[in-house]
Amino acid sequence: MNKFEAFDPLQVKQSATSDVAARSLKREIRNILSSYVGWYDPFAELIQNSLDSLDERALQENVDYIPRIWITVNINDNYLIVTDNGVGLNEQKFKSFLAPDFSFKSGKTRGHKGVGATYLAYGFNFIQVSTKAEDFTAIGKMVDARKWLSDENPSGNPQVKYDETGALDPIFNDIDKGVSIYLKFDQHTHPKDLSWVKADTADAWLKILSVKTGLGAFFPNNNIKVELTVIKKNGLKDFVKQDGIEYLWPEKIVRKAASYKQLDQKRKELFEKGKDIHKLPSPLKDLDVFYGKWSEEELVSLLKIVDKDELEICTRYTPTVYFGYAYSLKVWDTFNKALNIRSNSKILFGGIQIAANNMPQGDMIQIPLLRNIGRQNQVHMVFHFDNCSADLGRKGFQSEIVEFTKEISKRLIDGPLQKLKYCLKTNTGAPPDLFREKEVEDWKEEMANYEKEHPLQLISNHFFLPLRKISITSTPSREQDVIALFNQMIAGGVIRGIRIMSTNERFTYDGLFKIIVEEPIENHVYNEVTNPLGVLTENVESIKNFPFISKPRILEYKFSLDGLIENMHDGSKNSNDIGLAVVWETGESYLGSYKITSLLDENNLSLRQYHGLTHIMTNITSGQREMDLIVLSELIEYLNDPKVTQQKQIEKYED
Repeated sequence: MNKFEAFDPLQVKQSATSDVAARSLKREIRNILSSYVGWYDPFAELIQNSLDSLDERALQENVDYIPRIWITVNINDNYLIVTDNGVGLNEQKFKSFLAPDFSFKSGKTRGHKGVGATYLAYGFNFIQVSTKAEDFTAIGKMVDARKWLSDENPSGNPQVKYDETGALDPIFNDIDKGVSIYLKFDQHTHPKDLSWVKADTADAWLKILSVKTGLGAFFPNNNIKVELTVIKKNGLKDFVKQDGIEYLWPEKIVRKAASYKQLDQKRKELFEKGKDIHKLPSPLKDLDVFYGKWSEEELVSLLKIVDKDELEICTRYTPTVYFGYAYSLKVWDTFNKALNIRSNSKILFGGIQIAANNMPQGDMIQIPLLRNIGRQNQVHMVFHFDNCSADLGRKGFQSEIVEFTKEISKRLIDGPLQKLKYCLKTNTGAPPDLFREKEVEDWKEEMANYEKEHPLQLISNHFFLPLRKISITSTPSREQDVIALFNQMIAGGVIRGIRIMSTNERFTYDGLFKIIVEEPIENHVYNEVTNPLGVLTENVESIKNFPFISKPRILEYKFSLDGLIENMHDGSKNSNDIGLAVVWETGESYLGSYKITSLLDENNLSLRQYHGLTHIMTNITSGQREMDLIVLSELIEYLNDPKVTQQKQIEKYED
């Protein structure tokens, strides 16, 4: 640890011995501070400084170096800490970097204008800077600099003093090189109170900072390790880790999304085959978001840019353009509400975000559409420019850059994006499938009441034994055979815990069932020999009270799963409604859109939630569970020869 004499950062800039010089310096600092009006500016400045330091060290050192950044948002005590294991500050930089317009950075780094550190030092009343470099280690603090700036008759300039208390971030003690900066907020600073924004989880803060700061890298860097800790108002800690830094793209926040290139390629394939280009396969229609990214060359080609000024901007600044087109404003509203931030605050929404030096900078800009202007709020555009920076304090970019983003956004939305808008969900203005869901619920209620009024029981110790054989003599060839076989398997105790409530001829779906787990629980517990279709003991024991009776669920029968997939694609049936599909065979139509996980594979036994369930079908795009399956042919094959069937299941569904 190097002890040092107190020093005045402003004297690096010029001598401040006279009143005139002092007033001049104050005026210069006030001008800098007046340009920092964003609520997240202190976060952006601290994080960009750390990321620049990490980049510098990564260039200097070998592949064994792992760049790390630690962020602490203490809502309880109202402070922010950002620590990194970058190059650190040597003595000269340590004593100079807080001065106005003093920078050691090049134009290629995120912060190179030399004003950000001045904003951090003189915009707040407490800052601690801890540094470890090759030959210099120091911890200094500056107090009441913001008050000094407002004081017309100060006793002297604020000084960075040696801090004997040590680094306020314990992590600093464990790094070999790097910088840790602690920033305290109060009633004289902006922001005043970290609780104002309302977010209080580490996950929410990570999402926010991945839009508002350098953590939202336009070009991802997967090497940087991020650790973020939030200390809530009640003192409890929340923690999250992330490998890599990258912007929070809109397709990352929704269930179903597809890229412009995927859609464009599929349209071309359909056209070449003489098919309707509007009849897209299930994974590429009813999307929450479609998205894309174009390089400067791709953009010029796509929009056929010939304007001299626009071509000059493309050549000089090599823009890369991203868009995310949401089916409705609900996408942004749902995301922002999930962060639990202030009701009038927005993190992701429609508009233009300009990025430079691989990070978002400046406020969002409205897209100036001339017709159907509601679309301007559905599209989130991000333009990244090389060899370009926002002005002082990241307030904005030069007018030709801003006008370029507006014009290009407008042409993209009115041109190539408009042609693909049909792939999005239909925005009805009401919750999706509201009326269908109401009809389904009414049917469930009607059948539940019928069950109560007309119960059916047949209890005997003598039925179903001793034949131990199924009464159907040939494999099913149609749906009615599947229904008969399934009901025999339930009656014979091969499948336990499923009770049929009704079959149906007048409604969209085939029937209703309940899951019932009742004592003795041994009837439901898995045993490799005596009960191979059972549930693991811990899954059964998690049920607190017996009997367990589920709410009514929808049951579908098909000879082949292909038939049900076809119904789902033509819209006559909805996978969100169906609880269980009973089929003889899977067919192949599910491939490409859905993944089937086999519960006849012993590696997946923990996923079986009730007796007799053989498979689970999930959506490939979202990972969402679509429905449960009982595939009767594979169930019978498994019971007859478990070992051989186990290997077949792995080969079919995993390999």
